[in-house]
Formats: sequence, structure tokens, C-alpha cells
Amino acid sequence: VNVAVQTQSGKFAVFKQRKYAIPGETLSPVGGFIDDGETPFEAARREVLEELGLGSVSTRQRLENGDANFIGMKRPPGTSVPLNADGLADGSVEDEETDWIFLGSYRAMANRGGGFIYTFLLKNAVPLREGAGTEAFQGTGDDEAQEILYLNEDEMLREVMNGSFKEVKWAATMSLTLLHLKNSRATVS
Repeated sequence: VNVAVQTQSGKFAVFKQRKYAIPGETLSPVGGFIDDGETPFEAARREVLEELGLGSVSTRQRLENGDANFIGMKRPPGTSVPLNADGLADGSVEDEETDWIFLGSYRAMANRGGGFIYTFLLKNAVPLREGAGTEAFQGTGDDEAQEILYLNEDEMLREVMNGSFKEVKWAATMSLTLLHLKNSRATVS
């Protein structure tokens, strides 16, 4: 999964980092693997919490109400992840999670049978852990050296256009996000 995370102030949280197969520094969105038994949305929500300490207002309310077990929870034996019409994991977002947008799933390396990327946008992200929402936050999960940057929409567009997201799935996620936001504003006007 890849997730574009936009805070309540309208800034996008991205990572500046190095990856072994990418020359120099790159920007990236939140991302990670879907654990066995997780839906793509459940993985996206978990990754945002692990890497940035952020989440939706709905998630914060559930945590404040004592329902902490839903993040990273495994399905009971004998149940499976819901599938879409193509027989793939369904990327749908839970109904109460109105700040989450499923941007689509896409095949990576179609001629070679690569996996799929599930792309999401989390709007109006709020802190769920101490220090979250700051550049100093230390996420859990990956042990990679990463710097958190907060970019406004114009800065994000510039970085996408300049090729600063050097992995195609990252560039696609951020481009789809910008297109979604532009289209949303156009339909409101």
C-alpha cells in the first residue's frame, strides 16, 4: 500500500530518504506491505499510524473510546479478506472513515506478474501518538533513516513534476492524490 497523508492544515507528510536501488535522495509517501489477513485499507491505516503516528478523526475517536484492538487485528480463522469483482483484495474504505479515499489498485510490472499497489489518500490527518505531526516524530516499523517533511500542495506538485518521487508507484500515488483534490474542488465549484 501507499498512502498520501494530508494533515488538517493541508500539508502533506512525506519522507525524504535513501533507498538502495535509487540513486541519491528520494521523496516517498507512507507505504508498506499488507500483512496476512489484512485488507488493503487496514494495512494503510496501520502503516500511517506506525510511520507517522497519525490517523483519521474516526480512528482517534475509536482509540479514545477504548477500541485499540482494531489496528493490526487479524481475522478469525476461517474468514478471509473480501475480494472485488476481479478476485483481488478489495480496497474499499470502511464507511465511517470519511477522510480516507481509495484511489485505486494497479498492477506493478504487468508483463512480469509483479504485485499490486493499493493507493489511498488520508485527508485531515490528526495526531494519534505523542509527538505525531511533527518533523521530529520517530515512527515504528521500518528501521530506515527517514526525514519527515511537510509540504503544501504547490510544493507537492513541484516535487512530483521535478521527479523527486523516484519510484513509479510513489509518483503515481502522489499524482493520483493531486488529481483527486483538483477534481474534488472542480465538482464543488
